[in-house]
Amino acid sequence: MVVGGLVTVMSMVVVLLGVAYFVIIERKGLSIVQRRHGPNKPSLIGLLLPVADGVKLLSKEWVVPVAANQALFLLGPVFVFFFSYGLWLIYPVSHPMMYLKLSILYFLCMSSVKVFGVIMCGWSSNCQYGLLGAMRAAAQSVSYEVGFTTLLFCPLLYLGTFELYEMRMSNGFYVLSFLEVFFMWFVSALAETNRTPFDFVEGESELVSGYMVEYGAFGFTLLVLAEYGSIMFMSVVCASLFFSIGANLYIIGDLVFTLIAVFISYLFIIVRGTLPRYRYDKLMDLCWKVMLPLSIGFFMLSMVISA
Repeated sequence: MVVGGLVTVMSMVVVLLGVAYFVIIERKGLSIVQRRHGPNKPSLIGLLLPVADGVKLLSKEWVVPVAANQALFLLGPVFVFFFSYGLWLIYPVSHPMMYLKLSILYFLCMSSVKVFGVIMCGWSSNCQYGLLGAMRAAAQSVSYEVGFTTLLFCPLLYLGTFELYEMRMSNGFYVLSFLEVFFMWFVSALAETNRTPFDFVEGESELVSGYMVEYGAFGFTLLVLAEYGSIMFMSVVCASLFFSIGANLYIIGDLVFTLIAVFISYLFIIVRGTLPRYRYDKLMDLCWKVMLPLSIGFFMLSMVISA
C-alpha cells in the first residue's frame, strides 16, 4: 500500500515536470513557427526557465479580491487541478498506477466534471470578465462533449474495449481507417481544451484573460498546469485510439507510444502558431450544425461495419 502510494506520488511529480517543460517547448515552438528568437538567453538556452517561472510564481503573494467569495475563489484552482491530474492515474503504460477496466468512462467523467471548477473560478471572483469566461467555458464544453464522445466511440466499436492500455496493445494504426474521425476528434479536442483557434474562454481581446483574470501566484500556477496537463493527456488518449503499436514491445513500445503522444501534443502548438482565433458564434455553428451530424453519421457507419 505504501509502495503504491510512493509510486503514484513520484509519477505525479514526473508528470508535473513534464508539463512544466511542455510550456517551454510551446514557447520555443511558437518562436520557430513565427521565425523569431524564443527564450534562449537565461540558464542554458532557457532549459531552466520552467524552474525559474515556478519559483517566481510560488513566491508571490496570493491576492484575493475583496468582493470575491473567498472560499470558492481559493478552492476553484485546486478543483480544476485535481480533476485534470486525476486522469493521469490511468496512463496506459506497461505498469500503470491504476488499472481500470472501464478507464475510458473514467476519462469522460473526469474531463466533464472539470468544467465545474472553471465555473467556480469565474463566478467566485465576482468579476464580469471572469464570469463571462466561465460561461463561455461551460457552453463550449457542454456543446463539444456530445460530438467528442460520439467520435470517441467510433474506434471503440472496432477495438472492443473500454480500457486505455488494452487499446494501446491492439495491433495496427487505426488512423488509416478513421482519418476523418481522427481529424474531427482533434478539432473537438482543441475546443475541449480551450486551445487556439477556439480559445474564447481566455480571449485577450475581449475578456483580458477570461475566468482566470483575477488569479495570480499559486492559483494561476495550478490553472496553467491543469490546462497543459489536459492537453498532454488528450494526446495520450488520441495515441491510444488511433496509433496502436502492438502488444510485444514492452519498454520500447512504451517509449514509442510516449513519442507519438508528444508529437500529437506538439500539433496543438503548431495549430496555435498558424491559425487565427475563430468567432464564437461560428464555433457553436460548427459544433451543432457540422460536427454533431457528422459524428452521429460516422458512429452509425461504424456500427454497421463492425456488426
